[in-house]
Amino acid sequence: MSDRSPRGSWFRPIGGVDQTILLEERKLIAGIDRRGFLRGSLSLGALVTLAGCDISNKDAVRNTLRRVSLWNDRVQMALFDPNRLAPTYTDADVLKPPRFNAFYGIDQVKPLDATTWQLELGGSIRDRKPWTLAQLNALPQVSQITRHVCVEGWDYIGQWSGVPLRAFLERIGADTRAQYVNF
Repeated sequence: MSDRSPRGSWFRPIGGVDQTILLEERKLIAGIDRRGFLRGSLSLGALVTLAGCDISNKDAVRNTLRRVSLWNDRVQMALFDPNRLAPTYTDADVLKPPRFNAFYGIDQVKPLDATTWQLELGGSIRDRKPWTLAQLNALPQVSQITRHVCVEGWDYIGQWSGVPLRAFLERIGADTRAQYVNF
């Protein structure tokens, strides 16, 4: 027996259990990629085990995903020193042309009007006033050559310039206890 999912693709219920929880929680599990397949398989195994093999219990699934996420955060905090900067490279290491992630070519990038552009702010910050490009450019700038490693598996050594995120967050009075910054 087949059912139609909200996304329009066909799927078959497993053991007669409605699988819509997997569709509803797809944002939480969307990070599974080639490199993360093994990690995802282990996480799914843990999910099924911790949820008591009943993925129709949506609260149990959500709680399990949250516990796995919190465990992942603790492992990252143990492995990475927040005060250690990324390694830097020389001008000769910079790869040209630069790589970027997009569904379009660089010729399709819409130009930015620097005179009217504003950065809107929200969240756990003291100063929520929008910032102009001129205001951002007035802050102290740094330039470094570092290696960017994409979650999709590719990497790129490039020259990056601009305001250090930490300096900007301090300027707007961000809550430094926050674990994430959303763009």
